[in-house]
Amino acid sequence: MTNFFSQTLKTLLGISVTLGSLAIPLNSQQSMVSAQTTRAVVFDPPSNVRSTPNGQILCSVNSTTSINTYGSSNGWYITDICGRRGYIHHSQIRFETYSESVKNPSCIVSNIRTGQLALRKSPGGESIAGLNNDNLVQYIRGDFPWYYVRVTQGPNRAVNGRTGWVNANYLECLWD
Repeated sequence: MTNFFSQTLKTLLGISVTLGSLAIPLNSQQSMVSAQTTRAVVFDPPSNVRSTPNGQILCSVNSTTSINTYGSSNGWYITDICGRRGYIHHSQIRFETYSESVKNPSCIVSNIRTGQLALRKSPGGESIAGLNNDNLVQYIRGDFPWYYVRVTQGPNRAVNGRTGWVNANYLECLWD
């Protein structure tokens, strides 16, 4: 019976607990596991990756490089480019687009100083939701400065999947 409990405990220690879109490993030998990974490009090197936002530098990315990101917090994206978890500032990366989505690039909401970016029923129309810095949206159509977008992910999860018009002055998009 003791052997059964010992085996069960070892099995449980190797399982990851999923919280939202981030899986946190219970086994300390695992560094980082994610259920949702987004690819980004460090577009203007050198760019520092830090142990915490504004913390100690872990490594510098010295060339244009594609990296994995695992979510964000206050403008800082979690990445494993240094071989362990670190943070890179959103101003240093652009989200990749793939051939099937070149017409519909991903964009990040940025440069909001106070409040939220309004997601609207029509260009300049009634607000239906608010977006925060670091919300990701997918461009669907529209001409600058009004883009019709679908919210895909970000700190304001209540709006994920919603569509509407936003002021493109507050978006950073990667166009081919």
